[in-house]
Amino acid sequence: MPKKKYGQNFLINDEISKNIANTLNIKSKNIIEIGPGNLSLTKHILSKNPRKFVAVEIDKDLRKNYDNNISQFISFHDALEFNEKEYFNNENFSIISNLPFNISTKLLTKWISLQNKHNCIDSMILMFQKELAERIIAKKDTKKYGRLTILTKAFFNIENKIFVDKQNFFPQPKVDALVLKFTPHKKNKINKKNYKNLEKLTTLFFNERRKKNKKKITKLFNKDQIVNLQLDNLYEKRPENIDEELYYKMSEFI
Repeated sequence: MPKKKYGQNFLINDEISKNIANTLNIKSKNIIEIGPGNLSLTKHILSKNPRKFVAVEIDKDLRKNYDNNISQFISFHDALEFNEKEYFNNENFSIISNLPFNISTKLLTKWISLQNKHNCIDSMILMFQKELAERIIAKKDTKKYGRLTILTKAFFNIENKIFVDKQNFFPQPKVDALVLKFTPHKKNKINKKNYKNLEKLTTLFFNERRKKNKKKITKLFNKDQIVNLQLDNLYEKRPENIDEELYYKMSEFI
């Protein structure tokens, strides 16, 4: 039985699993999957002959469900602690996964940080709860645009690929899901050394997202910086009204 503590909602529609696997060119690539669960997606990944493949599963009770042909590809670890670079001997890799819903944000931010440090991710195909996915791909001037949007778009172009109705899972979650494709930018939108600044900046702005920007701007920037970046034009606006490119620019100065 799926376990709630691990955020397990197993995909039970084989056609959808096949479509997810088809979203990425897997052949001869290094591939990691998080939460293989009932192997719905795993079998389709393996059928496409990846160069090296590992599926990271935290639930050791599932071991009894895997035969020897599958077990050789399963690593029983906490995905949040798993060292992807070490497993692939510092080679680049791609991630394809129906993410455990309860840790999907933590996993995404882990991989964003990894991309910032090493540029080691070739692509990602990830399933999220629909509401979270909509936050990731949100546009400026919308309520869903926020910190996660800005951090992710600093490193990846994001496409909405597949809608998955909640009825395709067991147990059935309360919300539908979306599969997103993440393609790295040829050049990251921020310098490596500014990533912590961007985290700090977006946390400050979006922790009080309904408040106007003036106090936040005058707290972080001196008068010359405000003039040079024309930040005074944003005083009466709110955090979601600032384009991500300007957040990246601001991260250079704090």
